[in-house]
Amino acid sequence: TSPNTPSVVDKTRPVAAGAPVVAVHFLDRTAAFVLGEEALLLVPDKGEERRLVIHAGGILSAASDGTWVVTGGDDGKVFVTGQNGDSKLVASDAKHRWIDHVATGPDGAVAWSAGKSAYVMPGKGDPRSLDVPSTVGGLAFAPKGLRLAVAHYNGATLWFPNAKAAAELLEWKGSHHDPAFSPDGRFLITAMQEPTLHGWRVVDAKHMRMSGYSARVRS
Repeated sequence: TSPNTPSVVDKTRPVAAGAPVVAVHFLDRTAAFVLGEEALLLVPDKGEERRLVIHAGGILSAASDGTWVVTGGDDGKVFVTGQNGDSKLVASDAKHRWIDHVATGPDGAVAWSAGKSAYVMPGKGDPRSLDVPSTVGGLAFAPKGLRLAVAHYNGATLWFPNAKAAAELLEWKGSHHDPAFSPDGRFLITAMQEPTLHGWRVVDAKHMRMSGYSARVRS
């Protein structure tokens, strides 16, 4: 290699998180480390680190849209936190259930799940809820419009929270997790409990299968 080639190592700095890190997101030029217990650690490219105690217990899920980090905890609460350290409570589960999954959507929308229930808080308006056949296995917003995919046992459900129409069930036997839309919104893919991916073409629910992985797909 050329002696003038910069090394990534020269541009790094160590961060003493002080706890297991369960997720990391960037808020502009600030790295937000989501810790396993209670706190977020905000590390800007310049300036001092800030440790923010957000939850009263373990943090089970996290997502970010680049402006806010959304976290869900075993205290039954959902918070959003910005790069300046400002944090606000989005929701508190009435039954104190664990917040298993969270997701960020268009125009500041936030989604979360507890047990068999999925919730959406639009950027403007009141929260909506949807019950699905089994425990929620993951959440994902479509790239266009306010539409949420909810993975669960035996398929996934597509839901327009602002519409009165019934949610659409995409069926396939087995346990589905970690849903993801294609960037153009034409396809929805889920990871199965087995080392397999399953997909649907959204317009007509036509199936796709991708198998042959050596282990369960995690993302």
